[in-house]
Amino acid sequence: MLKEGELILLYKDPQRNYLLKVENKKFHTDKGFIDLSALKNKDIGQSIETNLGERFYILKPSLWNIIMKVERKTQIIYPKDIGIILLKGNLFPGARVIECGSGSGALTVALANFIKPEGKVFSYERNREFLENARKNIEKAQLKDYVEFKLKEVRERFDEEDIDSVIIDIGSPWELIPASFQALKPGGRFATICPTFEQLTQTVFSLEKTGFTQIETLEVLTRRILVRRGRSRPEQRIPSHTGFLVFASKII
Repeated sequence: MLKEGELILLYKDPQRNYLLKVENKKFHTDKGFIDLSALKNKDIGQSIETNLGERFYILKPSLWNIIMKVERKTQIIYPKDIGIILLKGNLFPGARVIECGSGSGALTVALANFIKPEGKVFSYERNREFLENARKNIEKAQLKDYVEFKLKEVRERFDEEDIDSVIIDIGSPWELIPASFQALKPGGRFATICPTFEQLTQTVFSLEKTGFTQIETLEVLTRRILVRRGRSRPEQRIPSHTGFLVFASKII
């Protein structure tokens, strides 16, 4: 049975699905309200009805669900890019990771999920409002033990050393390449996202000058498929450009 405070996805259809906690309150939808305390008598995979008799399914939220449902104060890095960052950024259980630009905490959620239970994410953010919102999103995702937030604008160096990965999400990532190089252990991985070609070019040239190798740049594009009997096809609307991903390794 579900427990008090447990995170669940209440799902009816692609437009009506909600990331909620099991607690003593009512949750209102356009299909009626649900008494969330009644979830304590339910389990994952079962269903519950609103006061109007509309059925919702109780599902275990995926990391994708949690990321896409963070409360946003900023633009987020989307799962299609996060997946590549996690793999090429060499994230693993026990890793020590610096994130600069907490934003709304979407990437932070993914990083914390991958480095737990013994790793740590050191997340830097200069805007107090953004940081507090990211902190709330991390707490809702039940990952607060794996993240240390820092209200600080980094200029010359990070507080940490011997770091496995540094991930930068600010408008001018090239400005923090020397600080990233200093913080990383030999062979450590650097990653950033650049919305424009101008930012991309300056970042790559700065990486080359600073002493990084294995520099790689890519863009991730995805599209959904509409499956219909006898008339399956790709969706006409394709998600637009989100950014260019840059990866590199520190050498000494």
